[in-house]
Amino acid sequence: MLRLRSIVVGSLLLLTLAGCSGTRPLHILQREGDHFYSTNRWDQAVERYTEYLQRAPDNNVVRMKLGEAQINAGNPRMAIETLKIALDVDPLNDRIADGAAEALYKAGERESLTSFVHRIASERGRVKDYLRIADYMNRVGHADEAETALVAASKISQGNNFDVQWALVKFYKNRGDTDRTIERLRMAYFLQPENPEVLKAIREMGEIPGPSFALVPREMDVPRVTNALEPVTQTK
Repeated sequence: MLRLRSIVVGSLLLLTLAGCSGTRPLHILQREGDHFYSTNRWDQAVERYTEYLQRAPDNNVVRMKLGEAQINAGNPRMAIETLKIALDVDPLNDRIADGAAEALYKAGERESLTSFVHRIASERGRVKDYLRIADYMNRVGHADEAETALVAASKISQGNNFDVQWALVKFYKNRGDTDRTIERLRMAYFLQPENPEVLKAIREMGEIPGPSFALVPREMDVPRVTNALEPVTQTK
């Protein structure tokens, strides 16, 4: 009788442990997924995040990281759908928008990519959105569209955004346009005269940094005085 009771108790314990192993707590799944994500073990991260979302589909951070893991695991088409849902939930999230664009690019969906980045820019109209257009149009070989987007970004920021000026420097340098490279380099220097990368680039171009090298960005809205007795007016 005692032996039978021991067998029954042991069996119940095994069943309990089996049940627990099949329904791990959500915080454990997320922790494991984050560990695999941070160590670039993308397949395992996808597995954990997928299981998590099957039970808690409202966690958009996990959905975003699932999409990123799917891209890195070599499944950009799956990531497109994942990140589309995530972006619908959080349409102003730049990280999700970047991930969606990258998924479209890696899936070879050039037309959809072009449409996507332009739509995001038209809806939100932020500097970051035009930089995204420039990045991907440059990658797919549409240099004219990339330049247009960079100039638009500079206009939106009124010439005050260093990242935009620096992106223009790199764009024109890669295109072999020395005159425009130096012009935008002078504008970048105007914004950040002590930036080590800028100083290095100036010297590499054979120029000398200093007050006379700095140039006010052409898109910057600055006071202009034509006569000492005239009131200051704003250029448009």
